[in-house]
Amino acid sequence: MVEEGAHSPGLGERAVNVESGVASAVAAAVDPDEVLRFARALVTTPSENPGGTEDAVAEVVVGILEGIGADARIVRGEAGRPSVVARIGDGSRPRLAWNGHLDVVPAGDPGTWSHPPFAAEVVDGRLVGRGAADMKGPVASALAAVAAIRRSGVRLGGTIDLHLVADEELTGLNGTKVLLEQSFLDQDAAIVGEPTDLRLMLAERGGAWVRAIARGRAAHGSTPQLGVNAITSMARFLLRIEEVLPDLEHPLVGRPSVNAAIIEGGSAPNVVPDTCVVDVDRRVVPGETDPAAVLEPFERLARAITRDHPEVDLSFDLHLWTDAAEADPDSEISRVCRAAMRAETGRTTEDSGLTGITDARFYLNDAGVQAVLLGPGSLTVAHTADEWVAVEDLVTASRIYARVFAAFCA
Repeated sequence: MVEEGAHSPGLGERAVNVESGVASAVAAAVDPDEVLRFARALVTTPSENPGGTEDAVAEVVVGILEGIGADARIVRGEAGRPSVVARIGDGSRPRLAWNGHLDVVPAGDPGTWSHPPFAAEVVDGRLVGRGAADMKGPVASALAAVAAIRRSGVRLGGTIDLHLVADEELTGLNGTKVLLEQSFLDQDAAIVGEPTDLRLMLAERGGAWVRAIARGRAAHGSTPQLGVNAITSMARFLLRIEEVLPDLEHPLVGRPSVNAAIIEGGSAPNVVPDTCVVDVDRRVVPGETDPAAVLEPFERLARAITRDHPEVDLSFDLHLWTDAAEADPDSEISRVCRAAMRAETGRTTEDSGLTGITDARFYLNDAGVQAVLLGPGSLTVAHTADEWVAVEDLVTASRIYARVFAAFCA
């Protein structure tokens, strides 16, 4: 008997067959029309973050789950943002979590879209709309996989926990982290359904958000020689910003990166600016675990600039740190997902990694749960106008999830 909250010690030794009669029957029970219907219902319900909430789409998800006979409830943290949790099975182990987020980035100017961002139109086999790929489409695939389990009449030996969360697009602190704090993350393994082009991803970058501040001396705009222009000082830094990167390369997520993302400076056209602030996004790779070591090259570069330009005054503040994360390529969930993908598509793909940050880190780093990334759609179209996902890929993903659910929880 395994205590509640403990991980099954022999889990990796179980015989798992994604091509068994049970797994194949569940995959065959996936209804393509249902997958698309779920996806369109989610995309047509706006949940922009920032600028909105997930309340309306959470209610849509609860309605879908209740319609397929699954118990669901809404969980909120102090900020009040809604995440939906649902359990399929009686809570027995093995337990598998499937995580997807309900928020989307803002649609932006509708005039930049060829089709209305929340109309969820199907064009040439593609579902177009904000969140189609990132990641309401993948959520629909998972929901349809659960519906297929119900429809097939298969009774699971384990448990599937759906974690359909708020706030992932703004670091997940009011979504998956709330579930972590309320002890929902205690499964044996997890899938995070971010769009991966249906490739298995086992690692992701983390991030260091650094605020760079240049201080100068104000003066009248007609006598700039009497002041120190903080924007000019910052420009000297930004032109050399790539020098803060270490010579590192991770086999799955590549090299670290740096991006100057937001800049503020100056008060009026006729004033020499005495302050300039830039928010810098420095992405870290697995193995970079020391925030001080990430900041030190910033300070070293500032010292080098000051040697040539003594008037430059630069300082740096690390205001958000997110650890990178990496899964075990030999974990059971990694092996089951590879086998399910091969059974459904006939293809074998190499493991890869994600350059972005996802909620997988809460399972891997905080809860000690082996988690992989696997979903339909591509990050290359996420956050863009005319975001889309191939309807065929949504259906394939649903069948892969159905096989994984049935095999892992056999």
